[in-house]
Parts: sequence; C-alpha cells; structure tokens
Amino acid sequence: MSELTLSLLDLGIIAPGQDGKEVLAQTFRMAQLADQLGYERLWLAEHHESHFSWAAPEMMLAAIARATQRIGLGSAAVLLPLYSPLAVAENYRGLSALSGGRVVLGVCGGVPADPVALAALTGNDDAPAIITRQFADKLAALVKYLHGDFPDDHRFTHAATPCFAAAPPLWVMGSGFGTAELAARSAASYAYSLFHRASTQDAAITAAYRRQFAQYQQDSNAARIAVALSCVCADSEEVAQTQKQQVESWIGNTMRVNICGTPTSCRDQILAIQETYDADSIIIYHMWHLEERKRAAITTLAELFQLAAMPS
Repeated sequence: MSELTLSLLDLGIIAPGQDGKEVLAQTFRMAQLADQLGYERLWLAEHHESHFSWAAPEMMLAAIARATQRIGLGSAAVLLPLYSPLAVAENYRGLSALSGGRVVLGVCGGVPADPVALAALTGNDDAPAIITRQFADKLAALVKYLHGDFPDDHRFTHAATPCFAAAPPLWVMGSGFGTAELAARSAASYAYSLFHRASTQDAAITAAYRRQFAQYQQDSNAARIAVALSCVCADSEEVAQTQKQQVESWIGNTMRVNICGTPTSCRDQILAIQETYDADSIIIYHMWHLEERKRAAITTLAELFQLAAMPS
C-alpha cells in the first residue's frame, strides 16, 4: 500500500437544498483535513453551470495554497480548447510560484455541454466538435510555452511569465485512447476517469499510455497514471447503498458511482482498481453532500491506507 498515493477531487457541486457559500467553505475545510491526513493532492474541477460553487479553479488553487501547508493542488481540468495556451501557461507558472511548487496543471479536451455557456466563453457559435478538435494543437503549444521550447531568439525562449517560476507538472485528463496518446506524446502524466459516463472503463487505455510513453519519450519510468473514481463510503453497507441511490437520482446520465460500501470494502475495491489499471495514484471523488459523512470517509480511508499524517 505504500506505493499507492491517494488524492481527492472536489467538483464544488451545490446539492439540492445546500447553500453555495457553505459548499465553498467546506472545500477549504476539506483541503485542510486532507493536508493534515497526508493525501497527495486535492484536484479542483472547472465547470460553468449554476449548480457549482466556482467556475474556474485558478483562484481556488491560489487561495487554498495559502490555507494549507504541504498538500499538492491541481486543476481537474482546464478546458483547454476554450483558452489561449499562453494565458494558461502564465496562470499556472504563476500558481507554481505562489504555491511553492505545489500546483500541477491538469488539462482536458472537453467543453461545456450547454451551448449558451459555450458561446459565451468562446465568443462564437462554433459547434462543440469544432472547438474540441483544437485540443491537440493547443496542448502542443501549451507545452512549448511552459518549457520555453523555442529558438534562442524567440520572444518566449525563456517560457511564459513568470520566467523565474518552475513549470508545473502537466497532466492530461481523459477517458479514451486519443487522450492517452496525446499525454504520452506530450511527456505528460495521464489521469483516466472511471466515473464519467463516457468512460468505457477499459484497462487497455492505461496500458496503451504506458506503451506509447515508452515509444515517444526517452525515460519510460517518468510515465504516471492516476485513476479517478467516485466513491460512496459509509460505516455500514446499508447507509452507503442508500446514499448511492440518492446520488444516482441526482446525477442522471452525467456520472456513475464506481465503488460503494464500508471503509474496508472501499479500500479493497480501490486496490483492485489500482491493479487493473496499473495506477500509481487514485483520485477519489467522495459522493457525499453531508460534510460530516464526507470527512469521516476521508479520515477512515487515510487511516486504512496508512497515509503519513502531520504530527499533532
């Protein structure tokens, strides 16, 4: 178990009957708890619908970096087709400087499903398929700006501003063979989602990433895989199953619950998923709208996986 790291994902969803300001405050409390318990990283998502308590993760990452001591932080994920690769590189090199190198940059090729939000973000009425086709080119440009991969006389030969900051580690997040290959070509780590409905939950995808990374990059040992899964963990099977049914009635066809049960059962399911997908890290999205239940699950799993807690 010492070879597996655990991270947390927070989407900032405002569940029915919840107050958005309180959900925002809960994210900070969860970050501080995860920091104390020894989780590797807290990932924060980007969404642009009204039932989320933030839209873009950058300002949250900056604020949480100031409120925590050692936990890594990351975007899960910047919707790269919507943005200038230079602007993204500048934002995340700046976050790297502000956080003491604790921020990583996760990007994906997705865009909002809502056509009104998509048009507002892009300034045009292009179809989602047209916009998402820009992902590969923008990812290649992003890598150049992050690392100054230009001729010596180029304006950005010293990389994006701030030039003194270390480039944040790059992660590509997705659920298919295409994103796995793009990650390998870009020398990026790869995060594979199991809980998005579009995911085929196919271990051949993570295997392809490792194989292609070895083909494209000199150091095949630098390949890193994280698997993102959704979890309902409770002190009894009955409570867990009841929550799962309630969550599934809310999320419709957008997401799925991957694992459910008692802490010991969830631990065993996580270890099985690690083995199936040859994962270095597991990213857990706890599907609890009740803060005390979520905190209990986070704490108990940290104890079961023997994470390195801060000295009291």
